[in-house]
Amino acid sequence: MTAVSVEPGTLDAVIGFEDGSFRTGRIGLESTFLAATDVPASLASIPKRGVGLDGDTIVFHSQTGQFSRIVPVCELLEPSSGVTGAPLQSVDCTKLTSGSLVAVLDSEGGIRVEFIESRRNLLTDEVIVTTSGAVITPTSMIPASFVRLPSLGDQVFIVWDNGLAERWDIRTIESPRLAESFNLTNAPTRIVAMEHLFGGMALAAADSDGIVNIWTGVRSDTATSSDGVTMTATKTFSGDGTAITALAPSPRSRLLAVASASGMLRLLYSTNSRLIQSLDTSDSKLLGGSASTVIISPRENRLIAATQNRMVAWEFNAGFPEVSFVSLFRPLWYENYPSEIHAWETTGHESFESKFGLIPLIFGTLKATLFSMLFAVPIALCAAIYSSQFMSSRWKNRVKPVIELMAGLPSVVLGFFAGLVLAPLVEQGLMPILTSVFLVPLTILAGAHFWQIVPSGLRSKWAGFRFALVSLVAIPLGCLCAHTASPTIERLLFQGDIQAWLDGRGGSGLGGWMLALLPFSGILAMLLLERLIGPVLRRVSQDWSEQQAALVLCGKFLVSVGLTLAIAMVAGMFFDSLRFDTRGGLFGTYVQRNALVVGIGMSFAIIPLIFTIADDALSSVPEHLRSASLGAGATPWQTAVRVIIPTAASGLFSAVMIGLGRAVGETMIVLMAAGNTPIMGWNIFNGFQTLSAAIATELPEAARGTSHYRVLFLAAVVLFFMTFVVNTIAEFVRQRFRRRFHEL
Repeated sequence: MTAVSVEPGTLDAVIGFEDGSFRTGRIGLESTFLAATDVPASLASIPKRGVGLDGDTIVFHSQTGQFSRIVPVCELLEPSSGVTGAPLQSVDCTKLTSGSLVAVLDSEGGIRVEFIESRRNLLTDEVIVTTSGAVITPTSMIPASFVRLPSLGDQVFIVWDNGLAERWDIRTIESPRLAESFNLTNAPTRIVAMEHLFGGMALAAADSDGIVNIWTGVRSDTATSSDGVTMTATKTFSGDGTAITALAPSPRSRLLAVASASGMLRLLYSTNSRLIQSLDTSDSKLLGGSASTVIISPRENRLIAATQNRMVAWEFNAGFPEVSFVSLFRPLWYENYPSEIHAWETTGHESFESKFGLIPLIFGTLKATLFSMLFAVPIALCAAIYSSQFMSSRWKNRVKPVIELMAGLPSVVLGFFAGLVLAPLVEQGLMPILTSVFLVPLTILAGAHFWQIVPSGLRSKWAGFRFALVSLVAIPLGCLCAHTASPTIERLLFQGDIQAWLDGRGGSGLGGWMLALLPFSGILAMLLLERLIGPVLRRVSQDWSEQQAALVLCGKFLVSVGLTLAIAMVAGMFFDSLRFDTRGGLFGTYVQRNALVVGIGMSFAIIPLIFTIADDALSSVPEHLRSASLGAGATPWQTAVRVIIPTAASGLFSAVMIGLGRAVGETMIVLMAAGNTPIMGWNIFNGFQTLSAAIATELPEAARGTSHYRVLFLAAVVLFFMTFVVNTIAEFVRQRFRRRFHEL
């Protein structure tokens, strides 16, 4: 026997012999639990952690008092021939669904891959073996040193000790083809060990300088390989300058044991490039030199190292190697990913590489909070100002309790409404909704300006109902205008289909830039007009009648609207000419459950809180301040803006912060309306996952005491810390506002 390979975690093995042949089968130890009545009487007195022989089997008494029977297994198929008949120096195997895949390399450089399928006849109990395979002829004439198979069995790696490596595509095993050639190291450094990590998707290559590199396939559009995949070194573990003598992957995680010629034995974790433990085995009481073989036990609680004449075993506790500050809060390069990313993906198949990055959850929490507050804060504060300063007490006593009742709506009901009712409606009427976001406020402002044109007699008669009248006319008119104008706007800016435009199927970036820049353009237009035209109007309007002044203000408003559109269009055309596009940033592919739906749905939960507290704060301003302002000739609006709101600023800020705290900790609405996908991106039309949603959905399924379980508790601590910081800052700001106005 010259070479042997056992697939980690299984008994599947391939053995290479000196005559160039190889045999596949099962080799190892099988353990079964024994009931107390099945334990041989002569072995019942075995002490705990003791063993005894029962014929050809071993009986083990565990620390917990459980007996188990350990049976040696050696089931090999008939020998298969190699290539040249020279001794095999490297073999590897992997178990596939329908059989075993084997790769062998002999000392003269002959390489063969073979698929072996064995079926047992249920009637005759005869084992029928069928094989298929091919001989691989590498591009280099120098005999290779290693041959390795990934767990998928779709390719084979051939490695030379000078660092040259070839990746062959064997999906059609009878006709392998070269997919890629690459270098694992540079001369004069040589490759001395090569193993696949758990899962079979990453390759650990150790060199004569003691450096271990982790290689994985990365798919890219610029790849020169035939299958579009490029092998890339994603992790590097530095060494002590001495050659690696042994390399052993764990059979249950990305843990890797590395022994070097200096006698240093290290435990490394691949995902987060972490050194778990290190041990100097050169002491004469230990190995007295460097290990030639290392093994990590299946339970990852023992490490075995051996030389030619000595073997030592250590118990170790790796803890939770996949969890560290780096893996939680920094981007990592995961297997088969094109670059370093923040990722949260905790479950999968048994060889899945868990991703415990909390940044996507923190980002999702902030995104949900931001878009929810953008909807809720303006509506709630404006409603509070209107109800406290302009609404009659009779109507206020009716309206305020109704809004406060909204705070009692269960969040699961709001989430159900947002996810199952609101989301389809928004998807069907996306363009009218986006248009109404701009046109409804515009029509309200237009109604306020045109109200000034109404003869003073009528205005005085209906003064108490002016807000209600303007709103009742302007809001339906704005919605009607949005519904009517949206097809034209969609055709001009988004090629007639905004969802196709969002998906990147044609169209320029002008429409997206105009949507994004309109609010800023409006502010800029207002400032420009106030700076350039305001002083002139104040100087020349002293002798104007009230009607003339109202008409000029309406004209100024219309000019500001036109200037806003012009600024947004010019800026959008400028950015579009530079090939900048909002798609991939603020906008992107439309997903039905997205941040827009969450913002609308969560505003139903936040608005009552902000409104109630803000209304109480505004109503608590001393009446003498209001009376003094009105007595000095200020209008009710000037009194509200310049006296009442600054005085109640601390209460208004507290209201906003309480709403912010509700948004940060909200669970059911974001769970049902956001898609619960940990995506990082400011696209308002895609989903996300928040800290609270991850805790609610995954904690019941997480095994107690596991890394996943503990990280979810850490996520809860992070959520608490976020709310604590926000509330602390809010309290400082509130106290500052309070000190500023307390003497009033």
